[in-house]
Amino acid sequence: MSKRLIVSKLMILVTVLMSLPLWQTQISAQGSFIKISSYKDDPFVNEAKVELMEASRFDQGDDGRPRLSNSRVFVEDENYIYREDRTTHEYKPFAWNPWPLPAPNDKGNFKYQDEARFPLFEIQRGEDGKPILVDGLQVWKPLNLYLGWTTSFKAANDAKDAAEFWSGRDINWGVVFNQNQVLFINSHSFTDFNAFYSPTARQVFLGVAAYRLPGETTVKMFETATSWEEVAHECAHAVHHTLKPNIDLSDQGYRTWSESFADQTAMWASLDDKARVQTLLEEVDRNFLKSNSLTRFVEAFAALVGMGTGVRDAFQDKKVSDTTDEVHDRSEVLTGAAYKVFTLVYNDLRSRQGLDERKALEQAGDIMGIFLTRSTDYTPENSLMLEDVGKAYLKVDKEFFGGRYQDMFVDELTKREIFDVDSEAEWMEHEAAVPPLRLPKRASDQDVDKLVQANLDELGIGPDFGLKLQSVTRDQRFGQTIVRVQLTHGRASDAALLDNHGILTFRADRTLADYHSPLPSNGSQIHTQSTVRAVALVNHAKQFGLDRRGGLLSIVSRPSGRLTVEARVMRREGFTCWVEAFTLEHPEGQRRQVITPTFPGRLSGLQPSGVQILTADELNE
Repeated sequence: MSKRLIVSKLMILVTVLMSLPLWQTQISAQGSFIKISSYKDDPFVNEAKVELMEASRFDQGDDGRPRLSNSRVFVEDENYIYREDRTTHEYKPFAWNPWPLPAPNDKGNFKYQDEARFPLFEIQRGEDGKPILVDGLQVWKPLNLYLGWTTSFKAANDAKDAAEFWSGRDINWGVVFNQNQVLFINSHSFTDFNAFYSPTARQVFLGVAAYRLPGETTVKMFETATSWEEVAHECAHAVHHTLKPNIDLSDQGYRTWSESFADQTAMWASLDDKARVQTLLEEVDRNFLKSNSLTRFVEAFAALVGMGTGVRDAFQDKKVSDTTDEVHDRSEVLTGAAYKVFTLVYNDLRSRQGLDERKALEQAGDIMGIFLTRSTDYTPENSLMLEDVGKAYLKVDKEFFGGRYQDMFVDELTKREIFDVDSEAEWMEHEAAVPPLRLPKRASDQDVDKLVQANLDELGIGPDFGLKLQSVTRDQRFGQTIVRVQLTHGRASDAALLDNHGILTFRADRTLADYHSPLPSNGSQIHTQSTVRAVALVNHAKQFGLDRRGGLLSIVSRPSGRLTVEARVMRREGFTCWVEAFTLEHPEGQRRQVITPTFPGRLSGLQPSGVQILTADELNE
């Protein structure tokens, strides 16, 4: 191309840019990327950083300007800030929402570097000093803050990108919106130092907390939306729910695993950020066997409450016997084990494969992400224990890494008391019992169903039960096929569905790698005696009327190992949800918890730092 033609094209481009509004000029000048401010941890760690996101990741409004939504994430708010009734656990409107709608700045991007890290918070008050109420709700002075919005948007997209890469499939989370599966994030939802994912609403709800520092009279506002880790954690619950769609959401083992799954997602996904990787390497100075910014989770908790290094820290030696059965507390055992193995994987990549520090760290994060997400393909579908998750890690290691890390996991999981002396042998016994099935070439869903129906006996399904094909997922990264099936009472076309599900995972070579039966058992097949008892229990439950309570009957195993039958119904009211379980012992129904907020329990009384976190009642004063 001649110099004259180059100059001519540049002059045309300049003329076009000069004719555009300022915000369009900025977007055109920065090409296919848009600037966005985001905290990497939270405001109490470092100031927000400006990053670039692909312009294609942003929807456009009617005016052509970008907005914080796309085909996978939609950041929004309601008109109200809610408060939780501590007795009924209902969320009721408390104040008018003072945050502006998320919008780009006058340059058409989402760069907000000048925003205060620790903004003041004020309630409009009357001459008597009491809060002004409009339609019974408090009026808060406008909070022109955008970093909660932008951090939420960035963290949600980062978590989804990482999970899809590790798992090799689309994560169809959230709800159907404009023909896409979209996760809605309510960034300023309720007044509390908390956050949660609702599996019934399939949305993320983030809290806001007013606090007063020691010796000060002014009140400041902390948005959990400004914690990248916290938002990534809650979005990871949505990922986990999508990868384990048949799980009993009230199951204690799953809920414990899910807290570790969410913490680990935030940890390993953060290593996709090259700048953060470099900062972390400088911070640890080649020694990952100490608390660091990767292991510490939500440092704002430590800053405000004055306890520990964060709400949780993955660098620890906690065991099952050291922890309570509260799901966040117990989850730290698995997270700590995973972090310890991560350090060993990193060292292995450095010493055996000769990778430099940066590449070894990034690859170690990817490997742990594969363990994390792929374990969902090798665990029982409805209920489980941490031991099942540990065995799934061994299976992922065998299938994807040739057993390289097996001894590391067995040693660490045994030290943590997730494994006992028999766990590894039990896993090997399960491996030996996997039926020798093989998918036909280029198998359609119909072909998969034919294979299942032709091998019910091989799959340990007695003559009084059948299997219905539920879904077939084809992994795009490793070529696996994940098949989910649902148990039926009988084998006729109109056989009643039961709330029991099984999972078959086929390798790229089409051979069956793993199978977990929909019937509770200690191995891959259920014993004939247990089958007979299961049939009797289902018939007894029907006589008891449990099948008329609104949910499908489910054959479950008690902690003692004995089988029983129950019906579970998901209930929802506003933000919150729970399971109502109808059992033979309690046919009237019992409430079971589903949502456990990130910061369990009230924070009053846990503030040795002298920081006062104001409750809704105190805001009313």
